[in-house]
Amino acid sequence: MLGDTIWFEKTLNILKNKFNLVSIKDIENFYYNGKTLKNSCHLTIDDGDKTFYNIIYPVLKKMNIPATLFVSPKICTDLSNFWFQEIRVMDPDKLKKIISEDYKVDLTVLQPYSIFVILKNMKINQIWTLIGRYKSLYNLPPIENQNMSIEQLKEIDRYGLVTIGAHTMNHPILANETDETSRQEIVDSIRGLENILDHEVKYFAYPNGTPNLDLSVREIEILKNTNCSLAFSVEKQDFKLADNPFSIPRYGLTTGSKYFIKAKILLGKNWDLIKNMGSKDEVSLRLELKKK
Repeated sequence: MLGDTIWFEKTLNILKNKFNLVSIKDIENFYYNGKTLKNSCHLTIDDGDKTFYNIIYPVLKKMNIPATLFVSPKICTDLSNFWFQEIRVMDPDKLKKIISEDYKVDLTVLQPYSIFVILKNMKINQIWTLIGRYKSLYNLPPIENQNMSIEQLKEIDRYGLVTIGAHTMNHPILANETDETSRQEIVDSIRGLENILDHEVKYFAYPNGTPNLDLSVREIEILKNTNCSLAFSVEKQDFKLADNPFSIPRYGLTTGSKYFIKAKILLGKNWDLIKNMGSKDEVSLRLELKKK
């Protein structure tokens, strides 16, 4: 997540100079009620890391810019971490060795891939089993909670500038899961947030979010039978009326100089093609590993 208030404020100023920064309700009215949006942008943030409360949220309030935050009610309630936050403090080579032993996979097959590429091809219960094995084998002490509390979430919700949306319970790659697990992860996260916030939750973001890899028609159909009206993927293109409102595209933006930010905005969906020229991106690597 972000670690620099000054950087974030400068980035928002770049976006303000380029786009009309609109609310999630504007996006909903665009898809369902014929609202016209020209040169518009809506800010979305996933996961609910503490840096949202400490860095992002104060700047949004200062600049009066609406946004949507997608969180897990389980993680906020338990004051626990997502699997990828736990993994960051672990030695990837040791993790690969555990995977090789537990799943009878030749270690040489795993070595060319990052640990995140490998784990994103696994089910969530398999990932947490590996985390438990690592902690036991190497006596890893508990990792400090990295996410927002229920009290902070409620405070943000009451203020009204940031809309809270659901982001599953455990952040699995939904397409890897069984029908029942996928349904539970989606439905329980929406209902859990509704119980916490005491109002309807209408928006959802898919973990990781690449269509046809991280989510499928199955997840879209599950969401259509909930209170949700919009769901966000990470397909890299501008949003448009022809989109499926349950798979709205988004661009990612985390760090970099103002020139980097401006270049990424200018290039849009062509950014990754240029960035990965001569090398494989994560999606390609995950698909390659699946075949092995």
